[in-house]
Amino acid sequence: MKNMQGISAVLLTFLLLACSPIVNHRGHTEKDKFTNNITVGTDTKSSIKERFGSPSSTSNYGDDTWYYMSVRKETRGFFRPEITQQDITQVTFNAEGVVTEVKQYTKADSAQVVAVEQVTPTEGHTLGFMEQVFGNIGRFNKDRATAAPSRRPGGRY
Repeated sequence: MKNMQGISAVLLTFLLLACSPIVNHRGHTEKDKFTNNITVGTDTKSSIKERFGSPSSTSNYGDDTWYYMSVRKETRGFFRPEITQQDITQVTFNAEGVVTEVKQYTKADSAQVVAVEQVTPTEGHTLGFMEQVFGNIGRFNKDRATAAPSRRPGGRY
């Protein structure tokens, strides 16, 4: 009977450990240091880079904007990872490289993107099963004396 209690205690311990999440942090994790330490109109690209490092991403068009991102994901057991915290700091610069705006975004500001399931038709000939099976008959093992010379690299001309 004592042996069964010991096994039950071990199983219960493993079940409880399996319920604890695996936590994964990515990116710049201290969001408060951005909002409290960036002065609009005073700070420049070089001062921002010196204090906070390289941005996670930069804008490709429009205003010169840097993004500092951080994500916290938790994985429980065999379930998919879940984003529990997401913070993005947007720093916008003018043409001289001086900060003009600082914005904070959280997970609540995000929007779900729905992918379009449509398929674009392609032009061309689609081969049926019989065309694929019989289409190569006579294309290989031609008589080398009557066949045209090969123009592939390394071939004899």
